Amino acid sequence: MTPALHSLSQRIAAKRSSSQQGDHSLPHDFRALTAAGLEMEKRFDKAEKIPQPPQEMRLAALRRFRLAEELNEREWRMVFYSLADADPLYPEQPVLLEDDTYFPHVDSAIKKQIESKTLKRKDWAALCSSYFAYKHESPEINPHWCVLRGHIARGYPVVKAAIRREKSWMKTIEFYHDIFTPQAGGVISRQLLSGESNSLSSLEKIAQIPDSSWLWKRIFTVLLAQLDTLDDPQYLDKISWLLGLAAQWVRFRDDIMTATLTRYYHSTYRDQAHSALKQAALQYWDNPQLKSQQNKWHQYVSEPVAAMVRGWLAKQDLMHFFELLRGNGDVDQARLHYWLRFANQMGFTRIVMGPDAWTNRDSDFVKFREENRGRLSHLRGGRSFDNAMIMQINDYLFVEFSGTGNAMYAYRIGEAPFNPESGALEINVHLKSQGRCILRLPHTPRAEGYNKVRITGWMLKYDDELRKLGIRWMAEEPVKFIDKKALSPASVSDIKIINPLRDTAIQHLVENTSCIVSDNRQKGGVLSVQLKSPNDTTERELLRLGFTPVTKEPHRYWIK
Repeated sequence: MTPALHSLSQRIAAKRSSSQQGDHSLPHDFRALTAAGLEMEKRFDKAEKIPQPPQEMRLAALRRFRLAEELNEREWRMVFYSLADADPLYPEQPVLLEDDTYFPHVDSAIKKQIESKTLKRKDWAALCSSYFAYKHESPEINPHWCVLRGHIARGYPVVKAAIRREKSWMKTIEFYHDIFTPQAGGVISRQLLSGESNSLSSLEKIAQIPDSSWLWKRIFTVLLAQLDTLDDPQYLDKISWLLGLAAQWVRFRDDIMTATLTRYYHSTYRDQAHSALKQAALQYWDNPQLKSQQNKWHQYVSEPVAAMVRGWLAKQDLMHFFELLRGNGDVDQARLHYWLRFANQMGFTRIVMGPDAWTNRDSDFVKFREENRGRLSHLRGGRSFDNAMIMQINDYLFVEFSGTGNAMYAYRIGEAPFNPESGALEINVHLKSQGRCILRLPHTPRAEGYNKVRITGWMLKYDDELRKLGIRWMAEEPVKFIDKKALSPASVSDIKIINPLRDTAIQHLVENTSCIVSDNRQKGGVLSVQLKSPNDTTERELLRLGFTPVTKEPHRYWIK
């Protein structure tokens, strides 16, 4: 009988008892009410999802348990639900899963039910709820939590044996069996990456997995580590799906974007801007060209990855400036060609548009303004069709104008008469300041017959002047491929392949890192990585792969 019906029955029975007068009262044992309660219990056991009891009910049982009061079956179930609950009335008390004094009593109660084969599905679900609700990214370091995991795994066959016919929820639990093992999340992450249909929503309900559970972090850590096992075409096909995950799972959005951008940087495509990936990165982390946003980017990705995105933006701006915003003239292919050679060195670009470009209602212009909202400035003075382009290379700002016949102006950062991030700039006062510029170069003589390896005309003069400023043209850095067969055995031999997907990703990470690796997992120990010097990028990757920092040893991490 459900607790509510049982309570109602007791109150009615008490009322009858107090109102009885001699032999004139008619006895009644509420058989129909009892039968209805049993029927409701049967339906409850058949349900796919068992609802979690209210917190006040769980805490009431938890307090009685701590006072060593005798508990009934329902109260013990509430205690099983509350193993990870913090009691707001007693904030100094640890949760039961971290309480060395009280957890052994819970341990004994669970063992008793398993050994006597009396563990019910509702009690097993309560244990699952606490198992997944425990708030720790590395719960396996808590021995009590590991004991609970073992009880859940051993208790499931007891629950299953008591149910005559196999239910659909049992098939789901058995398919995702690894959630009750040290390899939790592996099956789910592989399913997600392969695009297979899954029963994830059913699993969430059946196993009582809250959105804040450590399991989701584990799933995404394993999932994102698997990106390194895909070849470039396979990875490229996954980007749209990964961006969908980032939009859906806000809690892991930064992790997903970090892994996706980093994997793209290590692919053969990195010099080709990926429009959707770029737009998502700008939406979530803002513009990496802005000084105010660079620290945010460096929280998530290494400088080379941020530079890759800045290069994409520079190329995009150059193409738009010389093609879409050319004013009344034709596209100046020579200037476009010349500055594209330096795009991978540009830390900042800004398009400053005149009135015509701001008011043009053509679809190309509307789309351009929408996609670059917050990255455009207003050009004051001059002709209505004039536009300007500001480019930062090292410690210098270079300004080009859309109309042919204009010279290029260069300024030293800190000495320029304008802030390149300003929303409005005067063409003659700010951008064409002959008294403040360090270079003013016309585009003469005419450049003809240039190509990727040969420049001509005015380009030669520009290269000479830029070299005097310490700026040299650098070909885009080729992607370095690691030949796994050619790796020195010493570079990876310290890591045994136990978890193939994760351990391979760890090998890739430490191969070119100055660190000491010790793997004692086959002896019951842990895999540890001690960095010889601070390395924010490597340390973020270690955390992403599931490593735990050693509190009293800086830059040392471990994982089972």
